[in-house]
Amino acid sequence: MNSFYQVQNKSFAFVLATASLLSGIVGISSSASAAQLESTPVSAVNNQIIAQTSNCPSSTGGGRLEAYFETKNFHIYICKRRGNLFYTGIAKSTGKAIRSLPTYSEEGVGYVARNNNYEYAVNGASLEILKNNRVIQTERVIRYVSGY
Repeated sequence: MNSFYQVQNKSFAFVLATASLLSGIVGISSSASAAQLESTPVSAVNNQIIAQTSNCPSSTGGGRLEAYFETKNFHIYICKRRGNLFYTGIAKSTGKAIRSLPTYSEEGVGYVARNNNYEYAVNGASLEILKNNRVIQTERVIRYVSGY
């Protein structure tokens, strides 16, 4: 019985060590790396995003990738161009994008972008969409990649 638990502990230690190593390679914050590694399926799309973490796609206006977030329904890119941050959200169902919106980082909130009556706030845990200062949609972030 002790050998079973020893094997389990060694396996768990290996998973933690691998998660820690990968978090440093892909820039995932260490506090969420194990959960992200378990909840994110391996796919060509995910591998492509990780491989290109230093640049934003041209469809978002390009620039240096500050952060990438994925929710059930959206891909969200925070890009830095000419010293300014921009938010681009792309709907998974249609591929349509919210145009690049000027964005700022707010401590305790994350990245915030405004478009008329709408406000988008995203961090490593969730995306909140507000209309006229009322939350109309909240989605859990299932993938977060920090840029360089």
